[in-house]
Amino acid sequence: MQLTPEVKAQLAEQKKDCVFCKIIKKEIPAKIVFEDPATLAVLDIYPATKGHTLYLLKEHYPIMPYLPVEDFHHLFGLLPQLTKAIKSAMVSVALNIFIANGGAAGQQYPHFLIHLMPRDEGDNFFPLLFNKKNKPLAQDKLQQIQSTLQQIMQNYFLSSPQFWHNSSGTIPSHLTSLAKTSTVLYEDEKVLCLLPTSNLIEGHIELYSKTEPYYFEKLSQTDAIHFFTVASFVASLQFQILQCQGTNLIIKSGITDDNKSGTLCLNILPRTQNDSLQSLHWEPKQPTYKLEDIEAKIKDKTWNIKYKIESPKEPPKPEPKKSSPFATLSSAQPSSSKALSVEDEIAKAIEKAQRI
Repeated sequence: MQLTPEVKAQLAEQKKDCVFCKIIKKEIPAKIVFEDPATLAVLDIYPATKGHTLYLLKEHYPIMPYLPVEDFHHLFGLLPQLTKAIKSAMVSVALNIFIANGGAAGQQYPHFLIHLMPRDEGDNFFPLLFNKKNKPLAQDKLQQIQSTLQQIMQNYFLSSPQFWHNSSGTIPSHLTSLAKTSTVLYEDEKVLCLLPTSNLIEGHIELYSKTEPYYFEKLSQTDAIHFFTVASFVASLQFQILQCQGTNLIIKSGITDDNKSGTLCLNILPRTQNDSLQSLHWEPKQPTYKLEDIEAKIKDKTWNIKYKIESPKEPPKPEPKKSSPFATLSSAQPSSSKALSVEDEIAKAIEKAQRI
């Protein structure tokens, strides 16, 4: 998002009273478990699970759409490494990643952050136990989201060619059944985006990795960035097309009581004030253990986390190949046209979809 001088002035004022900006400047003490030039990870003082960590950019941005591309890549590119470190420190078999965009989605502070919560079977943490129902999305909204998302991704690859992209890819075996029973909104070589038949709320969208069935920490830096890039486009579309007031992005990864299959899935949920998803907001509780002990364990595992600046590679030339039977997006090739902002791409794609 291109920030106007007025918005920048507002953010500068917001930073003065931001708790997390004060933690970053070391004006407020915190249990810091990881820090690099751009990001910081601290223990939540009211943890939902043991090892509950808050991960954020040092620069102040209130919600995900405000993040510049470089900061977005740095933040989400490091997530697999940080996930691996926290799980190792806590000897956990699973982990949830929870993001709240907007007050309606449970965001409590105007500094964008990511919750990482180690999980185990039988841990009695049930806020993310999804009671799915059949709440179909209106057909016109479904078609608008589907066609607009595909147009956005086509524009994205035109303006930001990726060395690995030249088709929609194929459906891997671990996703074949899901693809057949859901509506495919978008796919490429790395991700599959679905509108599930059984959902948590109208407009609930699921994103799956084609490269890793179960564990988020096994995603490469490139795969993690792309995973959340697609998710951010979907969340923006939910705001604009479904007129929601906030969004939750929730990753389930590994076997827990609320994820019996252990499948890696990113749930993107449109939220409105006082909707039916209030159970997602857990109650803050004082820990019954010493946070200092948890801090030491996690810090011992994060010392070698490092963001790798990847050199751009030449995108491959398209080759004739059999595409997925679920594919609806054609290959996109680099263009010399000027890249549009995310907002312009979405607005342009929506306008085109409305004419169809």
